[in-house]
Amino acid sequence: DEVRRLADTLNLMLERLESAALRQRRFVSDASHELKTPLATMRPMIEVAESDPDFSDWPGLLTDLKREDERIESLVADLLTLARFDEGAVAGVQEDVDLDQVLGRVAERTAHLVPDMTVEVLGIEPARVRGDAPALERLFWNLSLNAARYGTTRIELSCRALPNGVAEVRVSDDGPGIAPSDRERVFERFVRLDEARGRHEGGTGLGLAVARAIARSHGGDVRVGESSAGALFEVELPLAR
Repeated sequence: DEVRRLADTLNLMLERLESAALRQRRFVSDASHELKTPLATMRPMIEVAESDPDFSDWPGLLTDLKREDERIESLVADLLTLARFDEGAVAGVQEDVDLDQVLGRVAERTAHLVPDMTVEVLGIEPARVRGDAPALERLFWNLSLNAARYGTTRIELSCRALPNGVAEVRVSDDGPGIAPSDRERVFERFVRLDEARGRHEGGTGLGLAVARAIARSHGGDVRVGESSAGALFEVELPLAR
């Protein structure tokens, strides 16, 4: 019996090591693949300007290079965040966070980003959780940014405290929605349901993966809810005692 317990323990340890190695290889592979795209875009821009003695559109070139640089910066930040959570990192500074105030700021930022869409904060109830305020704001910003990308005219955010000691936040849009078969797949890294628009419109394919990682590090989760039209994301976080 003792030998069996020792063997079981060693097997579990080997499984954990193998899983960690697989995550590391996937991280390196994903990072190299995704970073290659903006870098490959920047090089021809520079080469064209360098080879053309009459080239004069330097402001346009700098704008394009800055945009690609921002994509790289965003991608690296998301990859580092996910790497931390892969290593078992938990939420950082613990403090009381009022979700209704966080959603108000997120809604304001989203309205400035997409002035042609209606961003509404509906049914907001006071809900306080314990956690890392900047990380939680990033969670809801990622969901709102996703809604802004795929919504048509409207984005809605709501928040309520449930009797079971959980805060529920809902972010919805009136876009094409998410098929039931894709509702878990969208949280995988570098998954873009609309390949034609995601990469070129600034999406890294990591926003929803980061959102779920943040929620789970706070003892909660994110899932795709049932919606008659558009996409609906539901976040559950434990209420502060």
